[in-house]
Amino acid sequence: MSFYTVIKTELNNKKYIICALEELKRRGEIKNFIKNEKKETIEVDRDGDIINLSKEKSGNYQMGGDNRVVNTFSNRLKQIYAYESIKDNLPLDFEIAKENETAGEIQILLKG
Repeated sequence: MSFYTVIKTELNNKKYIICALEELKRRGEIKNFIKNEKKETIEVDRDGDIINLSKEKSGNYQMGGDNRVVNTFSNRLKQIYAYESIKDNLPLDFEIAKENETAGEIQILLKG
């Protein structure tokens, strides 16, 4: 038996959420996602499990879906969101020299 779960996040920048979802799709962790601009929602297909991201009045996004899937996906999306945000906001005198991921932990070596 599974329950529908809603997780509130502090993710609020749609640009980084879309970048994070594209990265997860490139890595094969999700199959596809569909944006609904009018409703401010994103539906994510994770191997048949559907996760809904929707914007709250506070401006942050919340995730809803099957409890088994949403908890782990929430943590992974937050990690990739932070990774994309860091890459986008690096000062001009720094660049990423090396990226590596081990056991779900992303390590970035900067070159300045």
